[in-house]
Amino acid sequence: MSALDLKLYEKFKDLYLSNRLRGLHAQCIAPLGMESGAIPDADITASSSFDSGNVGPHHGRLKQESHGGAWCPKLQITTEPREWLEIDLHTVHMITATGTQGRFGNGQGVEYSEAYMLEYWRPKLGKWVRYRDVRGEEVIDGNKNTYLESKHELEPPMWASKVRFWPYSYHRRTVCMRVELYGCPWNDGIVSYSMPQGDKRGNWEFFDATYDGYWDGQLLRGLGQLTDGKIGPDNFKMSYYDYDRGQGWVGWRNDTRSGHPLEIKFEFDHVREFSAVHIFCNNQFTKDVQVFSEASIMFSVGGKYYTGDPIVYSYMEDRIFEHSRNISIKLHHRIGKFVKLRFSFASRWIMISEITFDSDIAHGNFTPESPPTTEAPRLRDRISARDNPLQAEVPVVKQDDSNYMAVIIGVLTAVILLLAVAIFLIITRHRQRKNFASPLGTKTAIPSSNHQHLSPESAYGTTEKDPSLMTYRVEELDDRYAGTKLTTLPRDLNDRLLGDVRLDEYQEPFYENKHREPPHAAYYGYSTVVIDNKDLHDNVEQSDATYDYAVPMPVPSVSSDQDSVFSKSSSRGSAKITDLDVKRETS
Repeated sequence: MSALDLKLYEKFKDLYLSNRLRGLHAQCIAPLGMESGAIPDADITASSSFDSGNVGPHHGRLKQESHGGAWCPKLQITTEPREWLEIDLHTVHMITATGTQGRFGNGQGVEYSEAYMLEYWRPKLGKWVRYRDVRGEEVIDGNKNTYLESKHELEPPMWASKVRFWPYSYHRRTVCMRVELYGCPWNDGIVSYSMPQGDKRGNWEFFDATYDGYWDGQLLRGLGQLTDGKIGPDNFKMSYYDYDRGQGWVGWRNDTRSGHPLEIKFEFDHVREFSAVHIFCNNQFTKDVQVFSEASIMFSVGGKYYTGDPIVYSYMEDRIFEHSRNISIKLHHRIGKFVKLRFSFASRWIMISEITFDSDIAHGNFTPESPPTTEAPRLRDRISARDNPLQAEVPVVKQDDSNYMAVIIGVLTAVILLLAVAIFLIITRHRQRKNFASPLGTKTAIPSSNHQHLSPESAYGTTEKDPSLMTYRVEELDDRYAGTKLTTLPRDLNDRLLGDVRLDEYQEPFYENKHREPPHAAYYGYSTVVIDNKDLHDNVEQSDATYDYAVPMPVPSVSSDQDSVFSKSSSRGSAKITDLDVKRETS
């Protein structure tokens, strides 16, 4: 994916989230039931009424003309309002707009309210809060006549289960009102969030200015910009409101946190099952603003102890594109009523515009977490150093040691594998040397005076020269079958023909015998002694002397239909070997 494609993808993703938030806000504009009667009369009350039967509070419904045609308070209205009309919604709703009318009274009415103020209440606040818009204004423009509706969009919206209308007038007058509320039930389930208030940057105040909870260094038990459904622009100095700059982002500076991460805690209406959290962040890195480097998400049922393992999300730094972006983190269906977000700084500033959760109400029995076990062991389980001075202190295994243990195990495994490979190579090399070594490595050929007429092609054996050891190795052959390794040479004759000699007495044994008659005319050999003395091996006596000899060269095979070399020369060799034995005995 190219850089342009990546940028377009990020833009479309952020546009999707923006449209999603705006869509939720745009869909939350339905009338809540004053006109339709969905809100019952019992849920509509007032501070007073001029005539409760004709102009009581239950007659203050938008576009309704029953009885007197509106709610009319007993007292006249001034800039210090004392009269109110209350609507009880029972559950928290997101109120996005209000509508008002005067008393038309089938053409007889002349009363209307040119301005009004709003107050709202919800259980978490525990008090009535005066509504203020993004500019901090409390007074809302009302009607100019008795019959047209004046609809006013609330920016920011308010989250309330009860709402009060306070008529307001710049000069003393009698007023009457018909009202309607627009919005939707607050299904996100967020009751409040708590966090540090934002910081100031030059002339720009990146505060949560619309937060309706308690301001006491920390923002507590309220709702504000992070849940209002509006997202900030790419340039944090520009506002999504046309008439005020700097709104839309809540910003925190790293050097005001004393090196501690930023924490935001959310409380929900019920225990919920969470699947994802979406955080809309600014990334104008050329102005020292970046997305957080790491986010840890913790969950709790009771809100006091967060004992489960946190979900840790690391964000890959982006110093190419500066557009604002949504960061989505999967929460893997974790359970809790309280969620704590902990952000680590990647630059000097973190700026957040909106935080939303994907969650559903969890079904089941849930109990608050127990405090962590910090009790010391009983005294009878302790061993005092004074009572047992020889007792060494046992180190406690820390949680971080598991990482080192994994590294040590990996290193030991690698060492064991290397040793196994080395042992395998050593054994293989040893077997190769054993296969190629001479079985008679300590023996050498007999002196040349004793074997100058001995031939290796007598069908008694083949020889192989080992140049490293300067010895000869014998492979015995069957004289009945050419090339088979089974000798018929008697052991006593073999011992008498082989002997121990020094290496310096060795002489080159091979010569070409060109004076033999066919079929043995051309072959190589040491001597004709063995060939001429086959008949002696049956009659030779056992000798105590040991003679070892190695014949190095392979022997040409002799066909079975011809007489062997040994058979033709056996008669001549028998006499010579007899003389040789006589000489040895006499010596």
